[in-house]
Amino acid sequence: MPQRVEARVIPPSSPPFESARDEIFDWQKLRRYATYSLGSVRRRPFLFLLVAGGMTLLAAGALAVLPKTYEVQSRLLAQKNPVLAVKADASPFDQPTKTAAETIMRRDNLQALIQQTDLLREWPKRRAPLLRLKDWALRKLNRSPSEKDLTEGLTDLLEKNLTAWTSQDATTVTVKVHWPDALMAYRLVDAAEQNFIEKRHVLEVATIAEQISILEGHAATLKNQIEGQVADLERQRQGSATNRGRSSAAPRPRARSIDPDVLNLRVMLDGKRRAIADLEEARRRHFVELQNRLTEQRSVYAENHPIMLDLQRSIESLRQESPQLAALRQEERELRRQLNERPDGGEGAMPTAPNIPSDIFRSLSTEEDSSLEYARTQLRYAAQQYASMRERIDAARVDLDTAQAAFKYRYAVVTPPMIPRGAIKPKAPLIMAAAVIAGLLLALFATTFADYRAGVVLNRWQLEDLLGSSGPIVDVRLPWPLTGKLPASETPNP
Repeated sequence: MPQRVEARVIPPSSPPFESARDEIFDWQKLRRYATYSLGSVRRRPFLFLLVAGGMTLLAAGALAVLPKTYEVQSRLLAQKNPVLAVKADASPFDQPTKTAAETIMRRDNLQALIQQTDLLREWPKRRAPLLRLKDWALRKLNRSPSEKDLTEGLTDLLEKNLTAWTSQDATTVTVKVHWPDALMAYRLVDAAEQNFIEKRHVLEVATIAEQISILEGHAATLKNQIEGQVADLERQRQGSATNRGRSSAAPRPRARSIDPDVLNLRVMLDGKRRAIADLEEARRRHFVELQNRLTEQRSVYAENHPIMLDLQRSIESLRQESPQLAALRQEERELRRQLNERPDGGEGAMPTAPNIPSDIFRSLSTEEDSSLEYARTQLRYAAQQYASMRERIDAARVDLDTAQAAFKYRYAVVTPPMIPRGAIKPKAPLIMAAAVIAGLLLALFATTFADYRAGVVLNRWQLEDLLGSSGPIVDVRLPWPLTGKLPASETPNP
């Protein structure tokens, strides 16, 4: 049967009904364009996959090289012990967390934090790849910052990203940091928390130690006055007995007086040594607790588990000397140097009570001079003052021991710092989801634009859009596969 070529005339599409003109969108045309675009994906699959995959890889690469922000937070509970109560606990205005934020955020404390965590050396190693490229370019141009400028810049960055605040009831202290490195963020918060606890220990104990030092200085002055009054009174009694022709015992040699400044230095040195011993004991106790926790967790988790890494990093930070402990050692060395420079500043025993003879208040006769009785009255008053001063010193020493014992139970870590599992900025799941969606849309646009630029008519509505509805469109259908040749077109005679 011979092959035939069929042709038929397609009349122009009838105009849409009148109500369609009132619609805002031409939904039929939108469906045509959507079908055309989706069909371009089938016609150009490699271009679609190339654009969509490239967009996704570009987002993944940006997440890998751009800087990230990690958040670490710790919460500390401060509570008063009703059993081991100190004088400061009786005042509602002297809360242990009242100046917590100011203590943590002081600029000298931030600089000490930089030294304690070795941030100057670790900062270039933990930068994002893009920022490391920037640092390399600055080094090649000899424009890298100096150590002093880098320290100031890191201090400003810490001042901006490290925050601390106290709850309304003044019972908890929260420390939070936003930092571009997860491990360093953990070390900064952990060190800031430990430094605050040690700073509070030094302040609470050092205040009472300085009070004892001041009282000891006044007590030494009173002792010297009493011993001088005793010597003067004995000389007056000897002179009075000689005038009446009676023999009296020789005056006792006066004990060597103690310099109040030397005694003050000794008391301060003793207080510093006790504070150092307390801090070392607290750090040793915390170190043993962490070692026990690490041993327990080894039976549950692997060595590279985040909990194991947290414990190992905490133990490593405790091996380093804190700024408070270093400052106490420096003060101890300075006090020892000042004592060694004084003639009687050797390591001696603490002064004892003044030696007052038992018979010095007894009258030798009824004819004694009234000045002797006045001297005895002055001596009694000085002895009472000295006894009152010693009572205050003993009470202050009891307060010091109580404060040192109560401090062990004053602070408890409610929420310990932990190495963050992921960055808070940028949010990788959200960015990757947006990149996938944007890649699909961009790939769809690329395939549609490629078909449009090719100028190939694939659908009848494309001809209708090109020719309009002014004339009919001839639909010619050829047999497939083609056999033979089409008849040559004849040009009509004019």
